[in-house]
Amino acid sequence: MVGRLSKDEAGVALGLAIVLVVVIGVMGAGLLTLIIADLQAMAEANRGQQAFEMAEAGIEVAKARLADTPDLAEWSSGELRVEGVEEGSVLVFVERQDSEDARFVATSIGQYSSARRKIEATFDVANGEPRLLTWREVYV
Repeated sequence: MVGRLSKDEAGVALGLAIVLVVVIGVMGAGLLTLIIADLQAMAEANRGQQAFEMAEAGIEVAKARLADTPDLAEWSSGELRVEGVEEGSVLVFVERQDSEDARFVATSIGQYSSARRKIEATFDVANGEPRLLTWREVYV
């Protein structure tokens, strides 16, 4: 009789189906974990980019301040917010490099959610025109 299973083979198909479902479930859970980790890393990178852009905007604020007041000795913006950006802020500090020199160091710290970026720029001010000399991102 070809159509009948022997007593030794009874329930084998059910056992194989259960094993197959468990293996597929474990693989799916592993894939889901990888996807979640990748999404979190991408979100953190986006927050970092937003913080960097906030810090760049702060350097532009410092440049505008130096254009308005070229004999500035020291200045701090306090916390600035960008219109339309709820989670972000920027702090800007400007100080004269040397009392006899018209060079200034501007430090801008951008923050967006949990990410922070810091940029330092050196300006030379001649005839009321700030000119960018150096620019660098400082890792904090």
